[in-house]
Amino acid sequence: MTIGIPDTLTTDNSEKYIMSIRLRPDGLSFSAYNPAEGQSFFFRDVAFDRSMPYAVALKELFFANECLTLTYRRTYILCVSPQYTLAPDAVFRDNRRDQFLSFNFSSPEKRCIVNSLKEEGAKLLFGIDEDIYEFCSRSTTNPIFTHHLTPALTMLRHQTREESTNRMHAIVHRKMVDIIRFEGSRLLFVNSFEFTETNDLLYYILYAWKQTDMNQLDDALLLSGDAVTCAKVSELLQTYIRHIGRLDIPAKAFLLGGEILKAPVDLMLLMSCE
Repeated sequence: MTIGIPDTLTTDNSEKYIMSIRLRPDGLSFSAYNPAEGQSFFFRDVAFDRSMPYAVALKELFFANECLTLTYRRTYILCVSPQYTLAPDAVFRDNRRDQFLSFNFSSPEKRCIVNSLKEEGAKLLFGIDEDIYEFCSRSTTNPIFTHHLTPALTMLRHQTREESTNRMHAIVHRKMVDIIRFEGSRLLFVNSFEFTETNDLLYYILYAWKQTDMNQLDDALLLSGDAVTCAKVSELLQTYIRHIGRLDIPAKAFLLGGEILKAPVDLMLLMSCE
């Protein structure tokens, strides 16, 4: 499968671009932009053949598209996965990183990656298939492996601490939801749940709402992500929660270009962090 890219991105100027490859369970997206050129962001989405092992499909896509292996100013590998955990800096030890994942997951991935959440005083640890990690490391230049929640936790912390009302965020993916709750600048709750039906999504949101002592009359739920699913669950939630809104995407993200609207929320926030 060939990925179509703008004529403005070439082997001669790729080092001016910031590139991201977003790995998700059923495929990936490829995006890039030149910080020196407004409206230069582009986004391409690729679905894999589910009958083929993920690593095989990934390698075939790389071999068919030179644009994935060019040298960029910065390269992000954004990993979408429910296999993650947070560890406070006070207890984290790098030589024991694998133990944190094995404690929380019965079959953790062999490669454990650590993202630092400096303002939280914590580390976000997540697992990635060893073969995929090694292939991406070899095929791209100095990639930065980032969990999909890392930019969300960074950006939402700044937004929430300026609000006078309590907010809960639900970021909806195709078959998974990330639920995040801050109190001021303090992270109280973060977890991801996989779902197949809208009623399951409704249950997880209301469960987290109750667990974190949110007030159904005064506090707010902010939905973002898959538009169709968000619309369905928002209608159902009106019975239980008075204030339901949408996540405020940082205005500077829209300076990148109209195609930013096609990108998943975590990718938008990652680009905003830049």
